Formats: sequence, structure tokens, C-alpha cells
Amino acid sequence: MLKRFLYMEEHLWQLLIDLQEILKSFLYMEEHLLQSIKRLLQLLIDLQEMLKRFLYMEEHLLQTFKF
Repeated sequence: MLKRFLYMEEHLWQLLIDLQEILKSFLYMEEHLLQSIKRLLQLLIDLQEMLKRFLYMEEHLLQTFKF
């Protein structure tokens, strides 16, 4: 009986180790995804800054040619 219990305990530990490895891969994927989102947000901010300049130029042109 004790031998069977020890075997089950060992098997359970192995399952927990396997589960931990699976979850670790998800953690790395989540980290990679967050880094990608961070880079995307920075690109969007840069694009917004570029577009803002065009908006100011447009406003300036409209004021210049205003009748």
C-alpha cells in the first residue's frame, strides 16, 4: 500500500513538473507578446508625432491663405 502511494506521489510530482514546463512556455510567449505590443505602441506614437506635424502645416497653410 505504501509502495503504491509513493509511486502515485512520484507520478504526481512528475505531472506537476511537466505542467510547470508547459506554463513556463506560456509565460515566455506572454513576455514576447508584451514586448511586441510595446514596440507597436512606440511605432504608433512616432506615427502620431509625424501626423501632428502635417496637421500643424495644414493649419498654417489655411491661416496663410485665408481670405
